[in-house]
Parts: sequence; structure tokens; C-alpha cells
Amino acid sequence: MSDALPSQVEAKPQLPIEVCERVIEAVYNDYYHFVSTSLATLSSCALVCRAWRPRAQKVLFEYVLLRDKDALYRFAELLDASPELGSYVHTLALRGYLHVPYSPAVLFLAALRGRLTNLAKLYINSFDDAEKAANPLPEGEKELPFLPIYQYFPSLLMSISHIRRLDFVDVRFPSFGDLARFLNALPNLKDLYCYRISWAVLGLDPVCMAKRSSHKSRKMFLPNLEFLTCVDLDERGRQRLLSALGPSLRALWIKFPNEPASVRTEHHCVEQKAPSLALSLRSFPYLESLVCLIAPFLQPNQTLESLRDTLVSWMASSDDIGGDLSPSQRYIHLAPASRSLFKREDYVALLRTIGPVVEAALCKREAAEGDLQDQTSGDTDDHPETDPSQARLLVADLGDRLEWEDWWREAVSECFPMLSRWKRLYLYPTHAYFPTHKWQDHNLTPQEYADRLQAMAEARRHRKQKIMNKFKFIATRGVLVRRRQKWKPS
Repeated sequence: MSDALPSQVEAKPQLPIEVCERVIEAVYNDYYHFVSTSLATLSSCALVCRAWRPRAQKVLFEYVLLRDKDALYRFAELLDASPELGSYVHTLALRGYLHVPYSPAVLFLAALRGRLTNLAKLYINSFDDAEKAANPLPEGEKELPFLPIYQYFPSLLMSISHIRRLDFVDVRFPSFGDLARFLNALPNLKDLYCYRISWAVLGLDPVCMAKRSSHKSRKMFLPNLEFLTCVDLDERGRQRLLSALGPSLRALWIKFPNEPASVRTEHHCVEQKAPSLALSLRSFPYLESLVCLIAPFLQPNQTLESLRDTLVSWMASSDDIGGDLSPSQRYIHLAPASRSLFKREDYVALLRTIGPVVEAALCKREAAEGDLQDQTSGDTDDHPETDPSQARLLVADLGDRLEWEDWWREAVSECFPMLSRWKRLYLYPTHAYFPTHKWQDHNLTPQEYADRLQAMAEARRHRKQKIMNKFKFIATRGVLVRRRQKWKPS
């Protein structure tokens, strides 16, 4: 009888392995501040069971993060034991103390040579000040003034010549020529990110960066580069890098004002002229996107002048070298370098200052003046208005809450009236590239902001009225004194 009864053990439902694999893939996040947590979670996933291990391991080794030489050598030993893992690696990140005698940024080429056949991205990031404080060097060790690059280092770079993206963050080279030779060994680069790159000596122009009169005579410098980011580089080095590139460049990220990472060490006997702060973009006729990161202007006139000259050279590039980009294909992006540097009204005030400079550079003067004359004379039927804009403007990365959207649209439209009128102004108030960066007055609501403005206006009106009453009192008292003197008997 008991044999006929159903079993008391309930069958536990199981998810299909395909669903588990999708969840494992969703764990991966290569954002700088989240990647360490993602890799730790994937390591745990690989130890759950045999069914989870293949997918977790494959995703885990797509992004390999190495912090020091010990981690580098452990990874090399792992590849000796399991060579197939090397084919999983698409991104290699070297993040830590790079300016030390046993720098992983220098040793990895020899330790991993020929093993990362599918490597596509290389990130070389030095610790920032906060990370150095959290991870101090062992007692007795000190940082070197720059990367310990040796004689055969450029030749070893040929083993990763197939990579498509290279990121440098807070890296110091012995000379600008060492940086140039590093880049010249990677002809397949499509995306180059340079943030706070410096060097001890600028030196002469490297031979590998010289412009070639003929594409067939000698190899060009970075012939396939399409996306370039130059943020807080020394002005002379930035100019050299741009002047060496060909017309393949499609997108450029720069910052205003540009703040170099450190002062170079040069020969005192060599007299140097102050470099131009403006970039010449005349040699890039197919440059579709120009992203300008905006920081507070410490020297407004100088920064505005460099912004104007850079934009003018960009507009002139299609005339100089026969570019075929239409105004609808060209975009200039204005975005805050970090929202934490501004209050909302401070950023709008800066855009209001930038507005006339940007519109003067992006709009054809003849068309704009012709439209103005037609409007003043009232004769607009025979002379239809023509769109003067040569590019579109995108104000991006405002990253605000939805309730601020209308306020942003109205405020930004007032900063760029001509582009707004011709519908060449685009705005994304709620989109954010870096969600962790917030405005200084992030918690303020639009109503609180309006109330604060009204209170400030009332305070100004009250102060003005108080000053006026004081002047009236002084004037009235003067009249009374004069009358008393007149009535006083002699």
C-alpha cells in the first residue's frame, strides 16, 4: 500500500542552461569602476557547477585585468597550462603602478608574446591619486619618473600589431619619440584614447610621424585611425600627433580648456615659443564628429579664442581638401567634462558665453547677413531664407532628472538662438555617459530653483530700495539744512 503512494520528495524546477548563460553574460561590465566587481562575480559563477563553468570562463577571460608583475606571471603560467584560454582574451587591462622597475606595461609583451591571438583592446591605466592612497607601494619602493622602456620594446610591439583600440591614462614616457614609436608599431589602430599623457623630454619631430607626399613610397603613421581622444595633453605634443594623421579620422574628442598633466623637462638653452592653444583640423575633410568637453574657463578670452579658431579650421577643412560631408553629416558635441564641476546655472552661463562663438564659426556669415537684411526690409518673398548652418550642434551628457528636461531645453535654446531657429540644435537632458557624475545642485528641484531665483530677485530689489531711500533721506536732510541756514537771522 505504501508503495503505491507518491514520493514525498518534490521535484525542484530547473532553469534551462541557456537562461543561466544569459544571466552570466549580463554580469560582465567593463566600465572602469565596475570591472573588478564583475570579474570577481564571474569567478564565483565559474565555480558553481560544471554546466556554468564553460560560459562563465569564456566571459571571464574576455577582459583580463592585471595590476602588477606577480599577477602577470601567474596569468602567463595559467596560459602555459591551458593555452586555449588565450584565445578568449579580447581586452587586456594593465592597471596599477606602471612607473616602477618591473612595470607590467613593459613586461607583458615578453611574458605573453604570441599567446593573445584575438586581442583587440589594450588599456594601460596608471593609478590615480585616490587609488595610490588605497594601494600604497611596499616600503622602500619608489616610482620612476617615467615608463622603463628598453631598447627592444618597440620591436616586441609587433606581436600585438593587430589590436584595434589603445587607451593611455596617466602614463609618462621618457620622450615624445617613445610615444610615437609605440603608436607607429600598431598600424591597425582604429581607436586611440590619450588622457593626461606626458613625457620628460619633447625632443625633435620623430621620423615615423613625418607626413608622406606619396602613400606608396613609405608607410604612413596610423593610417587606419578613425577615433581619437586627446584630453589634457601637452599642447606641442597634441599638435604633433594631429599633424601626423591622415584623412581617415572620423571623430575627435578634445577638451576646453586643455590642462596638461605635468610640465616637461627641457634643455634650458633651447628657447621655446608658447604653443598655440587652437588645433588645426584642416587636414581632416571627413571628420564627422567633434566632441568638446567643457570645464570651467579659468582664462575665458584665451579659451574662447582657441575654441573659435579650432571650429573655423574644421569648417574650412572641406574646402581645402575636397571633403564631401554635408551639414547634416557634421556634428559638434558640447558636453561637460564632469557635471560635478558645475551647478546647473553655472553651466548654462558658460554655454551662453560659448554660444556666439560657436554660431559664428558654424554659420555662414553671408547667408546670415542676407537673411537679416531681408527681414529688416520686409522683402522675403523674392529672397527665400537659406539655412546658414554648416554643422549640427548636440548638447549632450547633461544627465539630469526628467523633471528638469523643459528647463534645460528652454535655457540651452536661448544660448544658441540661430541654430535653434534652423532646427540644428539637439539636446539630450536626461542621457548620461557617466551616471556617477552629478551636478553640484543635483538634489534641487525646478520649483526650488525658481523659488531661489525669486528670493534672490526680491533681495536685490530690497537692497536697491534701501539704497534709494538712503539717498532720498540724505537729499531731504540737505534741503532742510539749507532752509534753516536761510531762515537763521543774521
